[in-house]
Amino acid sequence: MDPYKTNKLNHAIQKKLSELLELAVKDPRVGLVTINGVELNRDHSVARVFFSVLGDDDTRQTSLRGLKKAKGFLQSKLARSMRLRQTPDLRFVLDDTLERSQSVESVLQDLHEQGEFLSEAERRRRLTSDDFPPPAELIDALIAGERFWVVPHWNPDPDAMGGALALGEALRTTGRAARVIAYEDPPLGLADLPGFGDVLPAQDAAQVYEQEPPDTVVLVDCHRGDRCGFLEGTLARVENQWCIDHHLVSGRRAPVPGWVEARVCSASALVYQVISVLAAGADGRCMPFAISVDMATNLYAGIVNDTGGFRFSNTLPMTFDLARQLARLGVDTAAVARKTLHRYRPQGVALLQQVIGSFEYHADGRILTVQATREMLAATGGTLADTEGFVNLATAVEGVRYVAFMKELSDELWRISLRVRGDGDVQSIAARYGGGGHRQAAGCTIEGARDEVSRQLVSDLLAIL
Repeated sequence: MDPYKTNKLNHAIQKKLSELLELAVKDPRVGLVTINGVELNRDHSVARVFFSVLGDDDTRQTSLRGLKKAKGFLQSKLARSMRLRQTPDLRFVLDDTLERSQSVESVLQDLHEQGEFLSEAERRRRLTSDDFPPPAELIDALIAGERFWVVPHWNPDPDAMGGALALGEALRTTGRAARVIAYEDPPLGLADLPGFGDVLPAQDAAQVYEQEPPDTVVLVDCHRGDRCGFLEGTLARVENQWCIDHHLVSGRRAPVPGWVEARVCSASALVYQVISVLAAGADGRCMPFAISVDMATNLYAGIVNDTGGFRFSNTLPMTFDLARQLARLGVDTAAVARKTLHRYRPQGVALLQQVIGSFEYHADGRILTVQATREMLAATGGTLADTEGFVNLATAVEGVRYVAFMKELSDELWRISLRVRGDGDVQSIAARYGGGGHRQAAGCTIEGARDEVSRQLVSDLLAIL
């Protein structure tokens, strides 16, 4: 048979059957039937009639029985009205295409409401604090512990130190013993954070451990003990270790148990979630308490600094909501910014002058390498802590896309800070050298002569430029 003629006849039969069901068939059982299509076989002896019915399965089965009863009437009407030489045998087939289409549409709508079709940027903008409940095992560990050491990473920034100080105070408020550890020569502004005067100096930690060993260590803004400098050996003696960190896990060593969540702006944002659970009583396992102004101030300092004063790309709507909550608790936001943002000692300014003198541009000014050597430190009286924030000045240079800031720790040992302005992924480079961080801000440690390390970093950055 000619496929074109067959298809034309299919549509003609469909149209005629629809008219007959509407005008000639009086059986109420077929009143809601819709003919969706007709499919003749090769010799036109059989016609499959696809129909659908609004209603439940019982309604559909009732309509099918009505159609079968009207089959002879319909075939005779078709033969006379369409003058068919051979009347096909009508075989009615329930068509669930509409129901399946509605089901698929419902599923798609549910997925849309859940954000499955949003871009990654749109998903990030929709995040709220409710999307980040602390892991139950971390809360269990904080409830079970009695003597805590809360430890930021070596050369801490306000996020690491502020988060540690806030968590230490919260643990003490629940009746637990908690000591926060701080390192020598803190960056300017850290000593002004509430509670910093009561910290345990890192150089005394080993001696204190012999007298009052902690049963639990909580690392803040890092997830491995090797980021705590010379404390690593002492901390390794404590079996029960946990972390709260917002940096990506990297390197050959696995993180200690805890909470690593890279979607938030700072470790302090995660600490706030933990403290909120403790303050609410942790389901009756500790006494509820009010989050103090000091806790809120330390957390706000961490958030405002890790977002660069809410200028960096990690600043989300959720970030402002959290800042609002902390400000409502009584934080003097202007004072926190004044004490912790863009503040330098005279020695730090002198060091900055020499660091700026080390600026070296590559790839038509799109890559900038920067150095802070021990010779510069000795000449100015500055410290590595004074370099906090220098890298942000480098990224502000017009035309610069990538920055590699090399800080000399010892002979042929360099601490590298990597930054990208706009889109890019420096975390992948840091990971090659056992470091980590975020796509737009990461760090690592590299051994080698200064010029060799610089050339290698430029080569790595050119590869992703």
